[in-house]
Amino acid sequence: MLVEAHPGATDLRFARGCLLEDLGRLGAAARDYAAVLAADPQHRGALINAATMAYVEGHTTEALGLYRRAAAAHPDDPAALVDLGNVLADLGAWEESRAQYERALRADPDHAIAHYVLARLLDERDDPAAAEHRARAFAAPIVHVTPASGDAPLRVLVPIAADGGNLVTTLFFDDRSVEVTTIVAESHRDDVPLPAHDCIVNAVADADRSSTALDAVARIVTASGRPCINPPDAIRGTGRVAMSERLRAIPGVIVPRIASFARAECTADALLAAGFTFPLLLRAPGFHAGRYFVRVASAGDLRAQCDALPGTELLVIAFLDARRADGRYRKYRMLAIDGALVPLHLAVARQWKVHYFRSDNAVRAASRNLEASYLDDPRAHLGTAAYAALERVRDALALDYGGIDFTLDDAGNVVVFEANASFAIYLPDDDATAAYRRPYADAAVRAVRELIRTRALRGREMMREDRALDDGKHFAPP
Repeated sequence: MLVEAHPGATDLRFARGCLLEDLGRLGAAARDYAAVLAADPQHRGALINAATMAYVEGHTTEALGLYRRAAAAHPDDPAALVDLGNVLADLGAWEESRAQYERALRADPDHAIAHYVLARLLDERDDPAAAEHRARAFAAPIVHVTPASGDAPLRVLVPIAADGGNLVTTLFFDDRSVEVTTIVAESHRDDVPLPAHDCIVNAVADADRSSTALDAVARIVTASGRPCINPPDAIRGTGRVAMSERLRAIPGVIVPRIASFARAECTADALLAAGFTFPLLLRAPGFHAGRYFVRVASAGDLRAQCDALPGTELLVIAFLDARRADGRYRKYRMLAIDGALVPLHLAVARQWKVHYFRSDNAVRAASRNLEASYLDDPRAHLGTAAYAALERVRDALALDYGGIDFTLDDAGNVVVFEANASFAIYLPDDDATAAYRRPYADAAVRAVRELIRTRALRGREMMREDRALDDGKHFAPP
């Protein structure tokens, strides 16, 4: 209401865009950021937020342009320079990336994230200067506290990885009753007490990207002694290659073959010798939302596609053509929350790389009707055998919180694309065509919040028991 009443108030519109982005209503947020930039082309927050959204959605060229605009308009802003450097590093522009990180450190010599990302870049070049930058990055624990508005809140500690790939937890916490302390896992020092907390929600979710951070989370969990949602040992087993091997033996489940190849060894002859055929898929590990994930039609296209992907290792994935009779692809998303299967969405699209923001659900009633059928009764929609297969996948996943992206083949088998902890919950846009989805997104949020509340209360009870034991030590036995 305030934005409509004051259409020229860019700060109000930007604030609304931030709130919409936090809620996962990305289309509406993007429109607000675009309106802010139309009125103020150098608006720092709108440039960076719009760039980040574009990057996450795979629009790398658009993101790079926006980050360049932010860095040019705000040349002494280390955050803008670091963001630009990160995209350049992913694109393999090493020297230009390094230059942006060094500019950030000239603006703020103690900027921990700039030191860390520069250390990571230098590590890839075997540059001994990496060690000094890593030490400066983590000279002290990096901690941020988001207080609760209510009294006597539950306290949750959320470790995250310094290099990204973290679970998006925006909707997981009720800001009235939960105080959230975020800690960069790699910055934890064993000689520094942890912030007060009742339980841990481990947001380090990508086993392929964050092994060092998972080691740090393991030390945090040991030092804490409190309940941990998604403990690091459970996350370690969910890398794409490892997970595909674990799921392959489950009856009623089909998993595309996945293998990891060093970039230099990713040749057509090597892939054919390993049993792969064209077309196939290539993916840079550690990225999500379709970023750095391509289809290679023939051996002649392989080298160019490899060169466009970052990193020294690439995942090669057998391509399973899962189109249905109508020529469209379907990708179901099911969450596993504290042992329960919770349907989140079904995206339908003509292209093989299906993501909800690229689906035709918004413009095609038949797709929305199909999704509504799945959300309303997934067991009936999928069939008893397929639903039982999903339950077995959930059991193999063995996470407190995780997700499964899948489809069905013509025989009713569950074809699993992905199963891990890196699944965000976003609320649908506030329009009539998406209204049917809102109750199911709300149900998923409630399930996660109840999981966190239950574990935090258990941790608080453990704390009372520990105090009672300590108090008992002051009294001599009768």
